[in-house]
Amino acid sequence: MPVCRSMTLWVVLVLLLASAPARAGGYLVYDVSAEALGKASAVTASVDEPAAVWFNPGGLGFQRGQAVSLGGTLALAGITFDPKDGGAATHSKPARFVLPAFFAAAAVSDRLHLGVAGLTAFGLGVAWPSDWVGRESAIEAKIQTFLVNPTVAYQINDVLSVGAGFQLVRGAVDFTNALPALVGGTVRVGGGTWGYGGNVGLMARVIPEVLHLGLTYRSRVKLAFDGRADFDPNPEFATSLPDQPGTATITLPDIFTAGVMWRPTPAVTVSFDPNLVLWGTYDKVVLHFETAPDRVLGRRFHSAVTLRLGGEWSSPVPGLSLRAGVIFDQNPSPEDTLAPSLPDSNRLDGALGVGYRRDWFKADIGYLFVYFLPTQSVGGTEGPEGTYHTISHLVGITVSAQFGR
Repeated sequence: MPVCRSMTLWVVLVLLLASAPARAGGYLVYDVSAEALGKASAVTASVDEPAAVWFNPGGLGFQRGQAVSLGGTLALAGITFDPKDGGAATHSKPARFVLPAFFAAAAVSDRLHLGVAGLTAFGLGVAWPSDWVGRESAIEAKIQTFLVNPTVAYQINDVLSVGAGFQLVRGAVDFTNALPALVGGTVRVGGGTWGYGGNVGLMARVIPEVLHLGLTYRSRVKLAFDGRADFDPNPEFATSLPDQPGTATITLPDIFTAGVMWRPTPAVTVSFDPNLVLWGTYDKVVLHFETAPDRVLGRRFHSAVTLRLGGEWSSPVPGLSLRAGVIFDQNPSPEDTLAPSLPDSNRLDGALGVGYRRDWFKADIGYLFVYFLPTQSVGGTEGPEGTYHTISHLVGITVSAQFGR
């Protein structure tokens, strides 16, 4: 029974850590539109597509007619771990994920506008070799979500528009670990839940089409996971490690984003977006067990800042636009709680994009290169001590139809 109880504690902790990376870095792919991706998603004060439902619902109030867009982001990533003791480096398996996104928006009247989004913003993961040094902390970790976000916006006057939406989130996690060497074998943990929250935004056209300001807030979302652990230990431990349920509740943080757009000439647009993620909601987590007392896990996450700078040039070729941008993304995780399920770090990103519009048809392609600064795991409690090196690539494609503009 003591072995069973300790395994239950460990398994539910794994379930929690698998779901925790849904944040500004890590598993959150904020760049859900190819048009925005090409500008480093610095679009809070300039978004002029149905993806405003996600980026700034206040922006819907200045859009005309009807529009619908369909696309997705292909995310590729690779991680290398160099152990502290100088042993051989370990490479994660190549990660490939497709994150779809759908948006629609319509003007009900000159001032009232409706929109809806259906998208996967959290949907990445990592897979390590089954025999690597950190196998007891993570072999595979995946999180998948689908968010539905109906939205309404109202244009107050020629300068100001406001918007608000409701977000319904379905989340699922799937995590595989090696059991301790004494026990042998593996354990696979899966869990699912629903969460909900909201988002609000405003856009101010201080000097229409020249200087715009934007501000958005996306609320915290409580996720209460119900999970199940499937054990596959060595035969002599099979009876003492039965499959069993476990639960854990986490709260995703509040996110504030501001933006400014300046158009120095009719052909050039420059945008800057800072955002703040209040990761104080992830200071501690209470784990509930079926056969063991509750346990409080301290994480000590801190607020994180992301800075986005983007630009767009409307070329002399009719309908053709070229884009570029850069991002700095701060890591909210202390080094002594770093885990191989998400070895996050400060990030530097570079973006490129191209868009083409003709009549009612519009197509966009965006690319983002993500460089994770080397980050060290120093605690040795959530995984082996050493240094992680990560490179990621995001490619987004969006096709849109716009009428009445």
